Amino acid sequence: MNLDTLKKIYGPEFLVLNIAFAAMYYLLLTGLLSIQQQGVPFTSVPLILIYALSISSSVPLTIAVYSISNTRRNNAKLSASVSSIVTTVGGGLVAGCGCQAALLTGIVALFTTTGGALSVSTVAAENAPALFAVLIVINIFVAAYYLNKLSKPMCRMR
Repeated sequence: MNLDTLKKIYGPEFLVLNIAFAAMYYLLLTGLLSIQQQGVPFTSVPLILIYALSISSSVPLTIAVYSISNTRRNNAKLSASVSSIVTTVGGGLVAGCGCQAALLTGIVALFTTTGGALSVSTVAAENAPALFAVLIVINIFVAAYYLNKLSKPMCRMR
């Protein structure tokens, strides 16, 4: 990971954008939890992991937005990533497992039996903190990948 590249990206405007993305992802996570908990965003996942997932998801999206604007200027040929959105939604689905109306249970029930869906929901609920940690690590790897791409000579930033 090239820290110089990270410093160039995180000027004042992209820092504000990153904070806005983190807030948006936090609202998305708590919104998914509220839907699953009939209006009350309650989960067995520690709050620090919800904050960490929101922040770690916002970094790759900020880098991807910078990459799009950088591509127009110097033909970097990098595209935006949707992994941060997928990990946030996945976290929201996993965090809501074990409640009365878990979305994950309904989605899995479309493809398996009710017993299978309940088993998946139970396993996800029991392992939710570990699954959140995996989603956070995925976001860190995606951010590192994009920083590596942006630090190469063909993608040199101005």
